[in-house]
Amino acid sequence: MRFRLVVLALLVMVTTCLTSPAYGAGLEGKAILSPGTAGYTCFRIPALVRGNDGTLVLFAEGRKPSCGDVGTHDVVMVRSTDGGVTWSAPQVVHAGVNSTAHNPAPVVDARNGRIALLTSRDYNTVWAQYSDDNFATWTQPREITSSVKLAGWSSYATGPSHGIQLQRGAHAGRLVVGTHFSTTDGDRKGGAFVYSDDSGTTWHLGAHDNSADPDLRVQELSVFERPDGSLFAFARDEGGANPSTVASAISSDAGQTFSTGFHAGPAEQSLAVPTVQASTLELRATDRGDRYNRVLLATETRQGTTRENLTIRSTYKGGTEWVDPGGGTVIYGGMAAYTDMTRINDSTVGLAYERAASWSHGYIWFTTFTESDLGLPDGNTTGVPTTPDASGNDLDGYLRGPASVAGKFGTAISLDGTDDYVQLPFAEKLAVSSGDFTWTGWFKYGASTADQPLLWAYNQGDVYSQLWLRAEPSKNRLRALAQSGETAVTLATTKAYNDQAWHHYALSRQGSTFTLYVDGVAAATATGAIGSVSPKRPFQIHLGQRLDGLQNLKGALDDFRLYNRALTPAEISAVFTGNSTTPAGLRLRYPF
Repeated sequence: MRFRLVVLALLVMVTTCLTSPAYGAGLEGKAILSPGTAGYTCFRIPALVRGNDGTLVLFAEGRKPSCGDVGTHDVVMVRSTDGGVTWSAPQVVHAGVNSTAHNPAPVVDARNGRIALLTSRDYNTVWAQYSDDNFATWTQPREITSSVKLAGWSSYATGPSHGIQLQRGAHAGRLVVGTHFSTTDGDRKGGAFVYSDDSGTTWHLGAHDNSADPDLRVQELSVFERPDGSLFAFARDEGGANPSTVASAISSDAGQTFSTGFHAGPAEQSLAVPTVQASTLELRATDRGDRYNRVLLATETRQGTTRENLTIRSTYKGGTEWVDPGGGTVIYGGMAAYTDMTRINDSTVGLAYERAASWSHGYIWFTTFTESDLGLPDGNTTGVPTTPDASGNDLDGYLRGPASVAGKFGTAISLDGTDDYVQLPFAEKLAVSSGDFTWTGWFKYGASTADQPLLWAYNQGDVYSQLWLRAEPSKNRLRALAQSGETAVTLATTKAYNDQAWHHYALSRQGSTFTLYVDGVAAATATGAIGSVSPKRPFQIHLGQRLDGLQNLKGALDDFRLYNRALTPAEISAVFTGNSTTPAGLRLRYPF
């Protein structure tokens, strides 16, 4: 089996929990490189980048005389200046001559527009070159093996798929590419990073690890940078004793060492993938102004021993949890294999992938998709009225049915008790986790004796982390629950406040103490050492409705807020008596 077979693991996507893959109609795209083109038997191993001028560049191996892993292969490229609609004829970038040139791993330096390209020869040596004129011309390949490969390693290969340029921390601007190796002593397989701090002129060996072999035989890394600056390497497991087909590792020092070596934890084991390379792409990041983090994974889903159903999955937690790992959005339902992705613009992703001429490869296809094609965390919000967020954080809520009425202060919203509710947007700023918080709001009800949620956040179910406040007039109380896993804290008042008058609540956490205030006075207190109430991503938050829609408020809500700290009793009293807006730490406010 070819040494290059990658380790990347998959991070894929779906924003609402699906029980099976969703098929993205019309997302297959078209063939860009086909068997026979320019005299090549077939094309394999795509790598895709976008230049500073918007040009898309697709690299691949042009293979001959056969489509096998060894032969007189060249690394070729094609370019598109119109977003992938049309493409140039293949141009040889690295000629194999009498050797196998393979595993293209390009990376763009956004500071100066240079594109650096690493390529392997004969699964043993590494070569570097670059282009400074938007891919029109290239420097000759230059061997850098001694700088990036240890003496005790035998097989060695770059990528495949794109590398990244670091955006965060002291080493912002550094180029990082994933590689993989085998040792001469015992054929132990591992993964590594190589990096350049001078736009690809010189390269150095960074993090490397083979300690998981024989449990995990790591190959073919794909790397992305997380908002905290750490690097996440997803890798293919090539026949290790572990049943997982993927592995991951983390570097916390810009790729110089692995702080967490290669392993296959619950996140990796949850992914249904055949043994194949996969590619990752950071799509959203909170430190770039996005409301949430999202990384995409492109790979096939498990279909026995074949490679079928090219699927896009997602992680909103930096690879530590995959959304519906058995699902995702299917780009192509037939046989496919290696992939790579790049951002074309803020809303569009380009995807290059192998498609079958024989088994799972031969052609290189290209397609585009948007985040909407994959599914948005908030679902379909087209045409849904919004209520502005007055906190300055731009977290407008979606009014799914409520009507505007006279409120405690100005206007409020009225909910019909059937299906009206306010949907808060999915945003990391609304995740209170295990920290202090205060949720406040005004409510008025009394026409129904059913259980009626005022606030329901993050999740629902007996063993799921969640937070909620519910009016239970049949039991003459308001009841709140804060839960982390199987550990929960509950609070209950001795009155239901169902007199059709306006009342104010504040639900706070300070360390292990939870307090429910009503009309400015502490009405219930409980203590409990619990963890995060909001670990799930993506999550939902509803006002006036349980998340499953089976409990609904018949009444009105006004001036809803979230603070990222526990307000003092005096501050809560000031909000109640005078609608004070001075307390610090405001994350969200809906005056309605």
